[in-house]
Amino acid sequence: MTKSNAHNGDARGLARAAMQARREIETRVAQDADQSAADLNQTHADGDQTAADLDQHASDADQTLADRDQHASDRDQAAADWERTHAPADPAAIEAREASRVEREEGSRERELTAAGRARITAQRIETATHRDEIARLRDLTAEARDRIAQARDDAAAARDRAAEMREQRAAESGTMNDAMLALQQVRRAAAEARQRAADERAAAAADRRGAADDREHAASDRRLGGLDELTGVFRRGTGELALMHEIDRARRLGRRFVLAVLDVDELKDVNDRAGHAAGDALLRDVAIAITSTLRSYDITVRWGGDEFVCAMSDVSVELAAERIADIQRTLNARSPAASISAGHTALRDDDTLDSVIARADTELYLAKRRSSS
Repeated sequence: MTKSNAHNGDARGLARAAMQARREIETRVAQDADQSAADLNQTHADGDQTAADLDQHASDADQTLADRDQHASDRDQAAADWERTHAPADPAAIEAREASRVEREEGSRERELTAAGRARITAQRIETATHRDEIARLRDLTAEARDRIAQARDDAAAARDRAAEMREQRAAESGTMNDAMLALQQVRRAAAEARQRAADERAAAAADRRGAADDREHAASDRRLGGLDELTGVFRRGTGELALMHEIDRARRLGRRFVLAVLDVDELKDVNDRAGHAAGDALLRDVAIAITSTLRSYDITVRWGGDEFVCAMSDVSVELAAERIADIQRTLNARSPAASISAGHTALRDDDTLDSVIARADTELYLAKRRSSS
């Protein structure tokens, strides 16, 4: 063997070794990706089951509370019927009134128990909504990961195609095409398999995104069932406080930023005095619509007082929160050109409670009103 042939043989050997090493790396990467995808699928399945269990528990509890409400209502109605159908001096009427009193007291106790039960279910629904939001975030991350894996598989398939073309060209030049056909077929088969798996990953990514959208829709539904202000459609203060505390806890648990804003409807009293309470109610609804249509579906909005709203924005900076508040004003003006809001907002601190962060945002609101009036 000449030195040139030996050199060529060594080069071919090195090329084969490099190709084999690359194949092993690609195989390990693919196996790791498959395992990661399987782990994420299991996480989502566990999360779905937890959410389904919570949904069923809430549904069962709602039915129990509805039955208790109905029972209390029946007691009240029976007591009222006794009072209407018996003369005051009739001994039977006296006995009936006493029975009525006992029935009403029992009904009152049942209603108190119902109210307490509904408060617990409200807290549970808020917790479920938060859980669903987290699942939706994981699904989105999974979809992004699957897209990256699919792209890597496509790149690997393209590399195999290029390798097959080079082998085919070398085999044709050296007259060893027949000997190379089996190897070429294997390379192209591997490339086709990689493309098919890439397509499967993209289909799974699309399914994850649909699942995330469903989870967010369910979360919004859970929050709607959690206790809303009848006029504006946002959280009432009592249930809103629970939702805000859950958001604060979640932000701290996940190490995320959290901004709370207090929004005040300007001149609401003047609108009520000048145009009537119906006009004031319409203004409050417009403000609530402007807030909820501008913020994300999983941001929390609470009607805190007569003309005040509290909004919680997770995973945003103070600067971005200010931009969103400005967007709320623009959206409000599109509905009601003469309407305006004042706002103060602040980021959550390590030592904050819900009361302290609201108080700080309220101070910022007061300063903003002073600036606008000077």
